[in-house]
Amino acid sequence: MAVSKHTRASGCETDPFFLELFRDRSDSDERERLWHTAMAHTGEGTPPLRFPVYECLYLINIYSQKLVDLLDEVCNRFGVEHESLVYYQSLIQCVRAGASQDIVSFMNDVELTEEWLFERLRLSEERQLRDPEDAYLEVKRQEAERAEKGLPPKVQFLNDTSQEAEPDDQA
Repeated sequence: MAVSKHTRASGCETDPFFLELFRDRSDSDERERLWHTAMAHTGEGTPPLRFPVYECLYLINIYSQKLVDLLDEVCNRFGVEHESLVYYQSLIQCVRAGASQDIVSFMNDVELTEEWLFERLRLSEERQLRDPEDAYLEVKRQEAERAEKGLPPKVQFLNDTSQEAEPDDQA
């Protein structure tokens, strides 16, 4: 009996709609890879965050600023040379900015994939919730707007023609 070593379900397998989207689209291989990578760490952290990477990014920025502030305090309290302080602070800020940029760049791809997935899910849900009659009501509304503007109709409704024809038949 063969047993798979892969026992952990990936993030997208929890939603069959997303799996279907990834399978049906040839351009989604990269999106699926990015999404799987991000979802591998979902729910970690205290408190659990959707993408713990944002918590890490926040902490990198907070502690970098604390380090810059501590260097400034050391310079003021203990008379450390101020020229070297600016150099060290710029090194810290350079590392902080570089790390933040890499993390944000990675997460941008993940967020674009999420946007794509949830937009598809939203459209699918709207299609299921939409009443087929809504399309006719929307066209009627648009035609009423055209009539108010004095524009000729683009669509003629059968109900309207039969109602218009009835008075002629009675005469």
